[in-house]
Order: sequence, then C-alpha cells, then structure tokens
Amino acid sequence: MERELLFVGDRLAELLEPGDPDDLAVVNEGLQLYRQGLVDLKEEAEDLITAEVQDGTRYKARLNLLFPQDGSCTCDSRFICRHQMAVFFSGYSEHASVSDWVSEWNAPKSTPTQALQQVKRASEIFKHTKEKSIILEKSYPSWKQFVHDTFTEQVEPYIEEPPYMIENHIQTFFKRLSSKTPMEREWKLLYHFVTHFCTLQLTMRMIQLHKSNTQAVRVFYALAADLAEELHETVQPLSRQARPFAFDPFVFSIKEDVAKLLDGSEGLEYEKIDLYREIWSYLFTTSSWRKEELNRVQEELPKQYAGTTERISYTLATIHLSLMENQDRQAIELLHELKKEACPYIFYWLEFLSDSEDRTRAIPFIEFINAHVQEFLIDLSDYYQRVDFVRTFTTLITSCCFKLKRNDLLEKFFRATLPHSYWNYANFLFEQGQYKKWVEMHIYSEISIDLISTESIKEVVSKDPEVMLPLYYHAVQEKVSLKNRPAYKQAVRYLKKMRTIYKKMKKEEVFERYMQYVVDSTKRLRAFQEELKRGKLIDV
Repeated sequence: MERELLFVGDRLAELLEPGDPDDLAVVNEGLQLYRQGLVDLKEEAEDLITAEVQDGTRYKARLNLLFPQDGSCTCDSRFICRHQMAVFFSGYSEHASVSDWVSEWNAPKSTPTQALQQVKRASEIFKHTKEKSIILEKSYPSWKQFVHDTFTEQVEPYIEEPPYMIENHIQTFFKRLSSKTPMEREWKLLYHFVTHFCTLQLTMRMIQLHKSNTQAVRVFYALAADLAEELHETVQPLSRQARPFAFDPFVFSIKEDVAKLLDGSEGLEYEKIDLYREIWSYLFTTSSWRKEELNRVQEELPKQYAGTTERISYTLATIHLSLMENQDRQAIELLHELKKEACPYIFYWLEFLSDSEDRTRAIPFIEFINAHVQEFLIDLSDYYQRVDFVRTFTTLITSCCFKLKRNDLLEKFFRATLPHSYWNYANFLFEQGQYKKWVEMHIYSEISIDLISTESIKEVVSKDPEVMLPLYYHAVQEKVSLKNRPAYKQAVRYLKKMRTIYKKMKKEEVFERYMQYVVDSTKRLRAFQEELKRGKLIDV
C-alpha cells in the first residue's frame, strides 16, 4: 500500500496545479478535513481506498490509487474533490509526511533550464493566476484557449504511451473540462458544445500529425467519431433553448471553425460533413450568413480537384446550402455530378426534406439512391455493412414514398437492393396484391416455400390460385432433388396442394399430365414412388 500511495501522491501533484484557484482550494480544504480528524477509513483494496468524510454531512469518497481522476464521491464533484484529498492525506500520513507533500506541491516547478530559478516573483504568480481566471470568462476565444491548453497538458505529451493509458489521459482531460462548466443552466449546453467542438478540431490535428503511430491514431479516430456524433445530437437542443444575446458572439465566432470541417482528409469525411450540415440547418439560421457561406463554397468548389475528398465535401456543402436557400435546381444539378460514393450522404437530406412543406423536394434524392445504390453495395465487402445500409434506408424511403404516394419509387429501391431487401419487398408486393411478382421473386431468390407463412399462401390461393402453381412446381423439384425420405414426403404434400388448386380451377387433366411426367421421370427413385402410392397420387 505504501508504494501505491506514493504513486498516487505523484499523480495528484501532476493533476492539480497550485496556480489554479480551484485546485488550491481543493487541496487546502482537504488538508483541513484531514487535520480535523474527519476521515473515517472503511476499506483499503489493492488500488482503491474507500472512506467516509464528515463535512456537514457524511460523504462517501473513493480514491483510485492508479488513476485518481477516476475516483468518485457522493458530493457529485466533476473532478478530484476535497473529500478525496482528505482520504489521500489520511492514508499518505501513515507512510510519509503530508506537510512535505504540500510544501513540494506548492513549490515552483523547475526545469533543467530553470534550475537556478527557485522562486517566482509575485508579479509572475499574479500573471499566471490571471491567465487561469481568464479561462472562466464566457467567450469563445477563452473557452477555445482553455481547451487547447488543457489538451496540450493532459493528452499530447502522452501520445507514445499504450492506448489504454492515452484513453485515461483523455478521461482526465474531459474531467478537467467538466470542472469548469458554468453554473447557469442556459450556459451549460453551449459550454459543452464549444469545448467538444474544439476538442474535435484538436483530435483531427493529432490524427494528421501522428499518422505513423497507428495505435494512437486508432484511439483518436474513435474519439473523433464519438465527438462528432455527440455534437450532432447537441445542435438541435442547443438551437431550441432560449438563448441570451450574449450567445451571439459565440455563434458568430465559431462560424470560421465550422468552415474548416470541409477541409482535410483524416478519414472522417462523413462525420464532418454531417456535423457541418446539422450546424447550418439549425444553429446558423441567419439568411445572410447562409448566402455568404454559399458564395464562399461556390468559389472554392472549382479549386478542388475532381475525385478528391475535398471536392466531394464542397459539393455536398453547396448542395445543402442551396437547399437551405430554396435553390433546388442548383442543388439537383450538383447532385447529378456525384457518384455512388455519395450514397451515405443522401440519408440526411431525405430525413430533412421528408418533413418539409413540399415533400416532392425529396424525390430527386430517392432517384439518386435508386440509380447508384446497387453499385455502392457491390463495393462494400462486408455483408453486414450492406444489410445495415439497406435496413437504415428502407425505413426512411418507405416513409417518404408513402407520404408522396410514389410506390413506384419504393419498388425500384427494393429491386435495386435485392437480396438484402427481400422480406421488405415481399411484404410490399403482397400488400399491393402483386401476387405474380411476389411468387416470381420467391423463386428468383431461391426462398423455400417452407419459409413463407401459411396465412399468406392461403390468401393468395383464395384470390388468385393459378399464380401459386409455379412456386409449388419449384418446391416439388427442389424436394425430389434432395433424395431422402422426409423430402419425398414433403414433395407429396405439395403435389396434393397442387391437385386441390387444379380442381378449383377445373383443370384436373393438366395435373394428371404433370403427375404422369413426375412418375416417369422418377422411376429409379423407389422411395419416392412408394411415397406417391402412400399419398394415393398414383395407383397402387
């Protein structure tokens, strides 16, 4: 336990800064609680100390001896709290001097080039403290600088460590950000959005700078994807809440950084353009801003080389801003320039336009998917990716076509995405009463008649019995080819159903000719001949 406590003492000294008023208060208040004897140690494990601290009320604090930033306390602190510090001092005092730890922590930090500089001047300390306090100001530049400084301190120096260690440093980084969250309810969501957006920018920069470090890049790719998704989900709630006038400078300032989402090729193109579109749809709603941005991307578009990531990004941005400004003709012209690679990006516009006043605006995007999805799916090597893509689009396109009363577009989509849309297409044809197509699709897809519900078969037989016959012909042939007794028995059952259908159609002679063909072609299959006799389909 001595080694663990000495280790956590070093980690706490790194995580907490004496120049930060909040950290200074945590250490001093924790020290007072310890010296007043208000810590009641309950349990010591290999990497955890649990204790109760009397501080007005009793708080249960857990000190993580490996990663102190991952500890917890019932006071709901977002970072290391005074109760965890009190627990640390209580355990540390059994193996080393608490006063020495506090003195060393408070002492100015020296570097090799500053070995002779042991004491900071009062003016320097004041300046450092002032810089720390600026972080708390409600302005985009100060929040952005705070994120940058914290990322530089907590994450960047550890890029060469194993992935699990980098992830722990990232957790520490986010806890530090969280510790500065404004208390006012209306500012919390904006702070969350700004700090995470700035973190996304820094993360993408790390991916670019450390491409050779594959393990670290994987960590940052996952972090960037999570950040983009979380930011995407934050935009609409942020746009709906009542915003003070003090928010306006934030929204204006962030505009330049949002524009940078169209640049670069970190492999996160979809996440970036999706976030770009969401922000311009719900957060940047000023028409003059949209026109200004539309002009900018239109000017940049010809400068991008055809086929590059940036060209696709700027094309998508131009289409989106054109739609925002009701310039659909221009948007559709650009849409036709895109190829199969653009298929995943269409989902956003379908979802956006399906609820608009003029739902017909979604039609060109459905037609784009129908024209390119088959080629897009072929390029996806993973079967489950193809299935997931088709399933994701099926619900949305079905809803759009239902609202538009365009079943023809929906059927084209189902046909283009076969076999992954098999069951949806089957249900569509059945509900439309297109029983002949329904049967043909089952045969084409080689779906066994055993997998089709009995109720569906009964309904088709009652309404259009003749169309079911090809399915039974196919089923009999399939079962006989298996050459085993259970399959023969099943084939006999299908033949009996065929006989019933032909009787209903008053074409018994056609069935008899077919039976003669079956008997003649299977003479060598004695077991099958026996089953035909048992089923009284031929004379004994």
